[in-house]
Amino acid sequence: MTDPADTRAVLLKPGDALLIGNVGTHEATALADLVEALAIVRQALGLSTVTVFGDDIEMAAAAPVVPASDAVVLRVFDREAVAEHRAELAEWLTSNGIDPSHVAADWLSIEQAGDHQLVRYPAYRLDQDGRHLRDPRARDRAWTVERVSPLVKPLSLSNSHVDHSA
Repeated sequence: MTDPADTRAVLLKPGDALLIGNVGTHEATALADLVEALAIVRQALGLSTVTVFGDDIEMAAAAPVVPASDAVVLRVFDREAVAEHRAELAEWLTSNGIDPSHVAADWLSIEQAGDHQLVRYPAYRLDQDGRHLRDPRARDRAWTVERVSPLVKPLSLSNSHVDHSA
């Protein structure tokens, strides 16, 4: 039985990041089940990310989800670059705890805010069933909101000469 003094209550609201530490090591099947379960929790609660650590939580992953106003844009991918590198970007987004199916193919950027690097991207607004909502201001397109997540894994493109910085 867990000592009540060692138990913490955590309040979460949609858009928050959930970091879970000290889960230990597990077999591949157990990890796959854990990833699937946490994806369901993330979607059900509307969390921006859910990150699990075998040991203590790495504080670099706890970068503020709201960017500093002085964030410097390091790299920008426009619609064309996102389309050109969609598969690689999807894998990279996933490794950073971002569901690529929730990211609109319009643009994304990598930014530096103090000691933290961030990923900024347009995310689809979803209904309770996970479907994309129509933008109430322009019914001919999906509704997106700008989101920012901590960059956990750097981006390494096979076609490294592509850079759409301004």
